[in-house]
Amino acid sequence: MNYELFQVINNLAGISPILDQFMIYIVKFSAPIMAILVATLLGLGLYTKDKELTMNSIHTILLLGITLAIHQVIGFFYVEPRPFVSHTVNLLLVHSADPSFPSTHAMGMSAIALSLFAVYKRLGSILIALTLLTGFAKIFVGHHYPIDIIGGFIITYVLFLLYNKLLKQRITPYISNLKHMQRHLSTIFKRSSVLIIESQRPLTKRFTK
Repeated sequence: MNYELFQVINNLAGISPILDQFMIYIVKFSAPIMAILVATLLGLGLYTKDKELTMNSIHTILLLGITLAIHQVIGFFYVEPRPFVSHTVNLLLVHSADPSFPSTHAMGMSAIALSLFAVYKRLGSILIALTLLTGFAKIFVGHHYPIDIIGGFIITYVLFLLYNKLLKQRITPYISNLKHMQRHLSTIFKRSSVLIIESQRPLTKRFTK
């Protein structure tokens, strides 16, 4: 079922050059755009001394860091080959042959989208829509199976709920002193962004039709 659904979506590739290029752009630029957005919100909050905006941005970065750390752990213990490693696929964009499950994009982007949706409904709704589109695009270009995307969303949603229930209120007093937190937040955010960007590094050009 997982592979059959992958084929249905991936076989749409190659029909329309315009659609192909659109999906490639979504895959390449959606995650960096989200990362820049979070950095901008944090910078704006610090510059304007808007404590609420700053704290919301910090919690988003922390959730992102936790989510991508869990992603690394899962990928270490459970190695699912990419679709283009196991099958002949329409591979529109070369990609590293690292573990397929769960999707880095699905987890990282949904962490940002859910965190911001909790406090900024309109912005969060746009980001959730972009995240869903990116998940579809990752299947379309041949990078992921549907279960990689859906699983990534589910895992992140559970982490989001746990973070809000168990950690958010306990962490807030410790990060209120922004002067001591800026350097650590910068490190977490840079490492999280690098993980997403590195996941797209083209290390293989195999298995294309």
